[in-house]
Amino acid sequence: WRMEGLALGEGDIVDRVNELRKWRMENMVGKADHADDDEVRDDTDKENEKRVKWYYWRLNAFLEDAEEDGPDKLVFDDLPFFDPRKQKESEFYLVDPAGQRGVNCRFGMRGVSAYNHMDMSRNMIAVLDGERRYIIAHPDQCSKMALYPINHPSGRHSSFDWSNQAEWDIHPEFRDAKVSEMVLQAGDVLYLPTAWFHAIVNL
Repeated sequence: WRMEGLALGEGDIVDRVNELRKWRMENMVGKADHADDDEVRDDTDKENEKRVKWYYWRLNAFLEDAEEDGPDKLVFDDLPFFDPRKQKESEFYLVDPAGQRGVNCRFGMRGVSAYNHMDMSRNMIAVLDGERRYIIAHPDQCSKMALYPINHPSGRHSSFDWSNQAEWDIHPEFRDAKVSEMVLQAGDVLYLPTAWFHAIVNL
C-alpha cells in the first residue's frame, strides 16, 4: 500500500485494518498468476442443493523480477522480512539469504486445504490474515506417511486424505505416526525445516 500511496484514514484501528485488508485483496490477489473462482455444493446444507462460491489464489514472487514495477516488486516491498537485500529486516527469518527461492503467497477461503507433503527446502511461513491449521511431522515419520512411490509425480505427498478417516484402514501405519498440531493466526511465523511433513487447512 505504500507503493500505491494509499493513505489510511484517521478512523479507529479496526477501520484501518479492514481498509488495508481490502487493498491487499484487490492488489495482490488481483495480480495472482493462478486463480480458481468457482461454485461448489455446500455440504453443510443437507436439504437443498445450495451452491456457494469458493476461491483460492496464488501469487509467486521472485527476487530476480523484483527490480521493476510489478507483482514481484510489490510482494518484496510489502514483505521486507523475506527480502535478502534488506538484511536488517530479514536476517531473523532467512536462514540462508543466498538460497532464497522466492515468496509464495496463498489466498484462500475457509476449508481450502493442502494434503500432507514435504518440501526439499526450508520454509518460513507467515500468516498475514485469518487462521491456518498446520499438522507437521518429523522426517523420521516417513515410513508412516503412506507416500506415493518415489518415482510418482506426487512422490513427496501422502497418497490419501488424512481428513477422511474411512481411508485410514487402508494405511494402518498412519495411526502410529507422531505429529504436532498448531493453529497459526495473523502475525504468526512458523519455521519449517527441510523435509518436514505438513498438512494445511484454512480456518
